[in-house]
Amino acid sequence: MLAIIINRAKVEGKVNGVIPHLMENGLSILRYADDTVIFLDHDLELARNMKALPCMFEKGLKINFYKSEIFCFGQAKECEKEYSELFGCRQGSLPFKYLGLPMHYRKLGNSDWKHVEERFEHRLSGWKEKLLSVGGRLVLINSVLSSLPMFMLSFFAIPKGVLKKLEYFRSRFFWQNDQHKKKYHLIKWDQVRQPKEQGGLGIIDLEVQNKCLLSKWLFKLANEDGTWQTVIRNKYLRSKPLGSCCKKPGVSHFWAGLMDVKQVFLSLGSFQIGDGTQVRFWEDTWCGDQPLKISYPSLFNIVRKKGATVAEVISSNPLNVSFRRGLHGERLLAWYDLVERVMGLELREGRDVFRWGLNKTGFFSVKSMYSFLINNGLKVSQEIWRTKIPLKIKIFMWYIKRGVLLTKDNLARRNWNGSQSCCFCHYNESIQHLFFDCRLAKGNFMAASVGQVAAK
Repeated sequence: MLAIIINRAKVEGKVNGVIPHLMENGLSILRYADDTVIFLDHDLELARNMKALPCMFEKGLKINFYKSEIFCFGQAKECEKEYSELFGCRQGSLPFKYLGLPMHYRKLGNSDWKHVEERFEHRLSGWKEKLLSVGGRLVLINSVLSSLPMFMLSFFAIPKGVLKKLEYFRSRFFWQNDQHKKKYHLIKWDQVRQPKEQGGLGIIDLEVQNKCLLSKWLFKLANEDGTWQTVIRNKYLRSKPLGSCCKKPGVSHFWAGLMDVKQVFLSLGSFQIGDGTQVRFWEDTWCGDQPLKISYPSLFNIVRKKGATVAEVISSNPLNVSFRRGLHGERLLAWYDLVERVMGLELREGRDVFRWGLNKTGFFSVKSMYSFLINNGLKVSQEIWRTKIPLKIKIFMWYIKRGVLLTKDNLARRNWNGSQSCCFCHYNESIQHLFFDCRLAKGNFMAASVGQVAAK
């Protein structure tokens, strides 16, 4: 209702929105549940009109201006005190939080992620590692610790320093069940973060997850309409294809993160042609399962306008393509083949649609992209994880399979000085010997099998 009142006032010229060059009539209000941000140009007279509009909205409700904050930028900074007195709000400081996200006109630094690190430390301080098995710690890392930064990771590219700190918290909690005693890290953390079917323990890789969550916005930007899409398209795209944009100094932190994952995102899908204005003829995937620059590298190397769109190329007959030199031999044959492939295409009204290539529906999913990016090409038997035994025993068996238990031969590799002989016989102690070859191990296994038969 408040948005309707403000929009009517804009039409009547009572108030003005900001960034009118990026969206029609400018932006005046953002609302989600009970969180509201109101924007207005630097004009004290129009600001008085804006102050009256929320009062018209109050019917049984009351806006608490004392809990609100006001922020001024540019020339309005000189009148910040007047605006504060007019609205009865205190002067805010940047960054401020909206829907739990820090907002600032500059790129967010490591200090702006401090609250995420503090949440990690707060959670860890309440957990008693000594009372938790390794299975319990694994569950808590995946279900709690890895979930804490997800909201921030959905909007901003995580700085390397912050990522390193969060990974330190997670790895220390997993390996070191006593904060005051240093423990051996039995295996590299990168291998622990691999999925179980690829030989790891399935701990979420925060960096890869960050890329996948940001890619979700690229899919929405390519296929959907909305307020934020309109602002982004008019500010950064400016009628250019998404693939033609790049990260430049001074862009927002959000847009910089999208540009970091753009190439990977576009490589995992293809375009369904509409009017052809948002698809690059040579560099995007739209005709077949790979870009034309890969299918016809000899032609792409000598084409004059590499960034031409599909609409620019096929809107005329013959194709609107020029080369730096004449076509002969194999290049001429490649050109004939290319013309035959694309001449049957007819442009139609409507937006070009990006189809996600990692599932049958064509719709983007974070899970499908994460599975693709984390894939290391290995396929490991899942017998350990399918066995109906406690999780801590499964992880112990995983240690044995990976050969990382601290038997004496592994301790010697870590510069331990001592006898490598088995405590029960004269052979050197190793995982194979201790669990399978030692006469004591064989005796235990035999006794266990006899006991199992007797129980039956």
